Amino acid sequence: MDGYPPDKQAMSLTERRVAEAFVVAMRADMADAPYGAPFEARPPRPEWIIVSRWGLSAEYLSLSRTGQPAPGDGAAPPNLQPRETFFGVRTAGPAVEPCFLLLRHLPADLPVAGLFLPTDGFVRLAGPTSMLRLVGAGRHAHMLGRQNGVTLCADVPCPPEGAEGARAWNIAAYRQPWLGEFVERSIGATVG
Repeated sequence: MDGYPPDKQAMSLTERRVAEAFVVAMRADMADAPYGAPFEARPPRPEWIIVSRWGLSAEYLSLSRTGQPAPGDGAAPPNLQPRETFFGVRTAGPAVEPCFLLLRHLPADLPVAGLFLPTDGFVRLAGPTSMLRLVGAGRHAHMLGRQNGVTLCADVPCPPEGAEGARAWNIAAYRQPWLGEFVERSIGATVG
């Protein structure tokens, strides 16, 4: 993954490993596009996101949109809250740049913060954790609805005509300091 400052480009693979358990804030540039034409993305909008990785084998990842704009660099605001959440499971591959497949269904009995959004796509991380980078792309695989006064997302195999939530998106993000962050120092992970 590009984006490392010149003095960090010579880091060994071990030094670039991503922590296996964390909750961090990232400044994200997120662009949406028509569902059937993801290559026609609108200009990206900067937004704060919260990214979490956890699980017995560090296999889960959640990416939560906060809806708060992220103008410029600097620390994330302390009051970030997950609003809409994508959920992913790690694929096979190197620990240095783990990749996560975004899912349409949450595993049984596994809640996430915010409103879960069924999604087709991927997210890839690159470290070290102190300079964590994220790239991803996907398509919303849901329609918004309400049941008993509660907002719900329904999985759809193909977006029906006029479905507002059926959009493609791409994202590029990098970690910023945040009062609410947590990074576990675990064996096999270099934390910075």
